[in-house]
Amino acid sequence: MGGCPDRLEAAQPAPEARGVAVVTNPERWLRVVRDAADAPPLDPPADPPQSAEEDMPDSREIAVRDPAELAPLEPTRVWSPRHTIDVVVAPISRQVDVIRHEHGGVLRISAKATKASAKYGVLGLSRAAGGWWRWVTAADHEASMATKPELVEAVRARRRKVSLWTLGTGVVGDGVLWFFMDWPWWGGPAILLAVTATAGGAAEVIIRRRQAVQDITEEGARDIGRHPSGKAIRQIFVGAKIARRVEQVKVIAPGVVRDGDAWTVEVELPDSVTYSEVAKKRAKLAAASGRGIARMYVDPVPDHEGRCRLWSPDRDPLSELKVDCELKGRTTAVNVWTERVPLGRTVRGLPMGFHMAGRSWLVGGEPEAGKSVACNILLCFAALDPYVQLWLVDGKGVDLLDYEDLAHRAVLRPDPEGAYDLVCEVIEVMEERGAQLKARRVKKLTRELAEDLGWSMLLFHIDELAFFTTHEEWGKKITGKLRDLVSRGRFVGIYNSYATQRPSSKVVDTDLRDLLSIRFALRCLTPASSDMILGDGWSSRGYNAQLIDASQRGSGLLWAEGTMPVTGRTGFLDDPDVTRLARTAYKLRKAAGTLPVTDTHPGRLLLTACVAACGDAEKIWTADLLPRLAHDPAWTHLADDPLELARLLRPYGIAPKGQDIDGNNRNGYRRSWFVEALDGLIRR
Repeated sequence: MGGCPDRLEAAQPAPEARGVAVVTNPERWLRVVRDAADAPPLDPPADPPQSAEEDMPDSREIAVRDPAELAPLEPTRVWSPRHTIDVVVAPISRQVDVIRHEHGGVLRISAKATKASAKYGVLGLSRAAGGWWRWVTAADHEASMATKPELVEAVRARRRKVSLWTLGTGVVGDGVLWFFMDWPWWGGPAILLAVTATAGGAAEVIIRRRQAVQDITEEGARDIGRHPSGKAIRQIFVGAKIARRVEQVKVIAPGVVRDGDAWTVEVELPDSVTYSEVAKKRAKLAAASGRGIARMYVDPVPDHEGRCRLWSPDRDPLSELKVDCELKGRTTAVNVWTERVPLGRTVRGLPMGFHMAGRSWLVGGEPEAGKSVACNILLCFAALDPYVQLWLVDGKGVDLLDYEDLAHRAVLRPDPEGAYDLVCEVIEVMEERGAQLKARRVKKLTRELAEDLGWSMLLFHIDELAFFTTHEEWGKKITGKLRDLVSRGRFVGIYNSYATQRPSSKVVDTDLRDLLSIRFALRCLTPASSDMILGDGWSSRGYNAQLIDASQRGSGLLWAEGTMPVTGRTGFLDDPDVTRLARTAYKLRKAAGTLPVTDTHPGRLLLTACVAACGDAEKIWTADLLPRLAHDPAWTHLADDPLELARLLRPYGIAPKGQDIDGNNRNGYRRSWFVEALDGLIRR
């Protein structure tokens, strides 16, 4: 058509009179002319010329022959630069199908918008009228009507005046507009009504959006299930007020997946929302998902602060039956250099523990939270290593009695002065070890070096630390010594362990607390108490020991060898178990020859007697030493047996040698040898 102008004839004034068929086009009409001289099929040219792009005149006629004179027509496609006319199967004069473009879209949109505006406007106006009436009648002060009726009446009177003044101002403004703008009488009221309707419609939309958020929250209040959908995950973020719309939250592939008896999902947060902000709203996420906070955990995603990972078990893992400690029933020795302290299990069923070497720990919580069990696990673990020395201080006097026969030093009574003396003694050991490392030009103690030097790891444990550090006379002295011990002791194999109920700044000096690298916060009464154990700011980031159920004894937050605290529960270890493990540790130490030296130890008695026999003299011959020892009934059998004396002293590194006294040289001993051997035996 547009490309074949020679096939078109000018339209006649009266086409109906000539018997032609009229085909109406959306933008122009066409005339089909019968008995034309020639009417070959119209096909679009392969490359229509530029003139084909010109608009067809408003009125054209298509000339065709009489159908009776034409051979059967093949399907013909009529082409136009602007519109495509569908395939013609029957003769053109009988049927022409036209595909039209959509022209009513704008009108439909306008109609829908008008309908919505009218609907929301009416609803909004009705809501606004109801709210205005409740406001004028002081419905919000209805509770005060019985006790203070004069106050309610005063409020109603004031609000009626405000309403009348507002209405009067609107009427006056309408009159001014009508008078000066030369509008018809209905112009001002129409504008006022339109503005009011618009405001009412906007209010209705806002109310509906708020209602939608409430509906989402109500949907989330039901348990989200064992395998929620991605949409449900996005909805709980809206319900928790982390996102305003579900479109702002993205669920990262592969979406929600099962992880044992729990589901987990990685989520990309709305713009400018960080993991730390979400961790603070862990309780709200749990509430929106219809679960308790013990069944909703928020984890960070490495290298992406704008994402987080949710992990939600099917049931509270801390409410399950108690799990026995891994040490229970153990009969073999422990190696503290290679093994981890088996403290318990995390909420995800993973082992929860830490290494002792080079570390120090603080455990705290409310009374009956499980501190004794946590400390017993650590002490039993250390006791089962025959080469670990136990130095113990007990503020109660009863909790550490099982370890009395294993302890190299112990103050098992509430004695601040005795505790101070013991701290000073362990500092002396620290100084001696440090001097030996310095002589070897070594900066840090290793397992191989400790074995070469014959050193044992030393565990210094204080139970009920608050009793000693808050003492009026000895508190500050003990705190100062402990600060020095913790800061330098770990480099020479001294491990520090402290337990208390609420380690405030009065109980544990902040400088001392910051030096303790491992923290275990059992249930606390306040977020501040939890922060006193874990460190400032952890409760605001979602790690709050106050959220632990009081019935779940032994549950807490362990901040040890990771960047974030982990929630878990200690293994169960009752008093009979501790007693059995202490007996096993005694047998292991006896077999290894590392039992602590008591006042009745044979070697200690012999060396003490030798020091007494030497008197003030540094050198003594064997012939003079034996008679003096024989004065003690325990050593009368040594009066004439120098070989037996040499045999008894040999395990302590002492052997007789020539001693020059007043120019005479005979076999004998030196007093300093006995003193050094006795000191080493006591500190072994």
